[in-house]
Amino acid sequence: MTDRPLDVHRVSRESLRAMAVGDASEGDLRLLRSAQRSQLLLVLRALLDHVDDAARRTRHPGGITSVRSAWRLLCAAEDRAPEAVETVLADPTVMAWALRLLRRLVGSASGTPSAAPLWAELGQFHALAASAAWRAGVPCVLRVPAHRGMVWLPGAGMAGPVARRRWSEAVVRVDGEGAAVHGEGGQVPLSRSLPEGAPGWRPLRAVRGLTPAAQEAAGAGPWLDTVSPYRDFVRYPSAPGRTGEGRLRLWESRLAGAHALLERESPADAAALRTLVRAVVPRSLSLRTAEGGPVASASSLDAFGAVTLSLPYDETQTAAVLVHETRHQQLNALLSLVELVQGAGDEPGGTVDRRLYYAPWRSDPRPVRGLLHGVFAFAGVGRFWRTHRGHVTGTERQRADFEFAVLREQVQEAVAVLVTDDALTEAGRLFADEIAGLVATWREDDVAAGPRALARHYCALRRALWRGRHLEIPPGAAQRLAAAWVAGHAASALPPSAVRPRPDLIRLDAFGPLARFHLSSPAAFARRRLREEKQGDPALRAGYAAVAGDAEQAALGYAKWTAADPQEPEAWIGAVLALPEHARGAGAALLLDRPEVVAGVRRAVAAAGGGFPAPLDLAAWLDAADPHPR
Repeated sequence: MTDRPLDVHRVSRESLRAMAVGDASEGDLRLLRSAQRSQLLLVLRALLDHVDDAARRTRHPGGITSVRSAWRLLCAAEDRAPEAVETVLADPTVMAWALRLLRRLVGSASGTPSAAPLWAELGQFHALAASAAWRAGVPCVLRVPAHRGMVWLPGAGMAGPVARRRWSEAVVRVDGEGAAVHGEGGQVPLSRSLPEGAPGWRPLRAVRGLTPAAQEAAGAGPWLDTVSPYRDFVRYPSAPGRTGEGRLRLWESRLAGAHALLERESPADAAALRTLVRAVVPRSLSLRTAEGGPVASASSLDAFGAVTLSLPYDETQTAAVLVHETRHQQLNALLSLVELVQGAGDEPGGTVDRRLYYAPWRSDPRPVRGLLHGVFAFAGVGRFWRTHRGHVTGTERQRADFEFAVLREQVQEAVAVLVTDDALTEAGRLFADEIAGLVATWREDDVAAGPRALARHYCALRRALWRGRHLEIPPGAAQRLAAAWVAGHAASALPPSAVRPRPDLIRLDAFGPLARFHLSSPAAFARRRLREEKQGDPALRAGYAAVAGDAEQAALGYAKWTAADPQEPEAWIGAVLALPEHARGAGAALLLDRPEVVAGVRRAVAAAGGGFPAPLDLAAWLDAADPHPR
């Protein structure tokens, strides 16, 4: 803002190693946060080079006030009360607004376009200055945009409605007593004390009940953000939400409990969370949805410090999700300082070959940068569950054992692939090698037999389903093999498979949520299973039976599912996995290792008029061929 000596953000090899294994120091974390603040200032400064010219080309009744006056007001506020400006800039949605506007002005906008007129997005610069002036007590009068009558005051909240139209202008007046927002349909007075709630005022809600360590950063979060117009990572602007007081208190309880749990069990994760995450944006999903499966959560490159998630069902799940999203925040900030992957190969038009990989926690193929993000994030979550196992007993220990066993296998598999990709830079290879070394130390950890068996089943199912959906053999090769099958000849050598993403084939994961339900609430699981058996859905009945270890009932359910939908690989993959290993028979290994071959040949046989052969019979026939390239 004001003239100060420039500093350079540098990450040492020692810091890079520490970050890779989740042991970043407080200094490392502050460096990442400081670098993101510097990036925001650069973006704001870049906007100054474009906004006034854009304003001159934008038609708007009364014209658009020069943004440079807003910049001067920000500087004046910083001179009087630097902490006021810092709190405003700490709002993650400021970066989201600034980056989206800059891309719009330079013609590089991607994704969902803004629904806001350009004059309104330009005018948010004045809203930024007005919020800082209000906090700092700098007298001013500014024209600002209003969306559905609501005025955004970054770092504080939303005032209004002061108008009825979809887009209009309002005036913010700041004096020694506070501020007032005036519109064509009314006004909202705001005192200097930054009220938590008042008529016409929707504040960012500070999370209450935090531990003393977490409360140290209370001036810059964490907030529950249900109001900011740029809080949505996809659509913008968004109107303030209608989350009730009871649900907000439940969110606070979950978040405060998660902070406390991490302070007790995982201080390094707690430090990263309170340093890097400023705002939590609740997603509008029901509590029942959260109980039935994993939490939906996300971070955005455009909004450092903000995470969005659906309501977790308890504080432990909340802690795990926050560790996961904090890792994404950390890696996003690190990637702005250190090139870990060469070029922009993950972006459209990038220079690096877009090779796609199996990321065990995703249903779609991922490029190397996405795989790196997943490996780093889930290594952190795996470490969390590994530690948490030592603090709990009973069903909670069973649940923690399962989560750890799943992530131990998945991260080891993914990082082994990651370290072979030649798009990694020297720093990227060092980073990936450190993660690989960390998860290698988990191999000998004991896990209870029940959770361990379910974890192996789950990982094998996800791997096989991914291959069945997103890999294929050449159609000509499938037709030749089909002709040999129909003619009763031996199978020829199996061809290699290639990635062909098929998002249309992706189904919601059922086995994972059922396994978690079984381990966390075995009695409730048994009651639900009895109810589902009466309703007759063969897929769900098979899933319940497989999780319960009832191979006979699972086989019946999967057989009915296969009969109803012969081309659904999940049915016959599930049928094989539900059997004990010694009872799976010839062809089971090939069916699980290369289901795309079985699926491709089955389709070719059916197309040739031979019907759909039994998957295991066909797999056994194919298994006699050699070699089996992957």
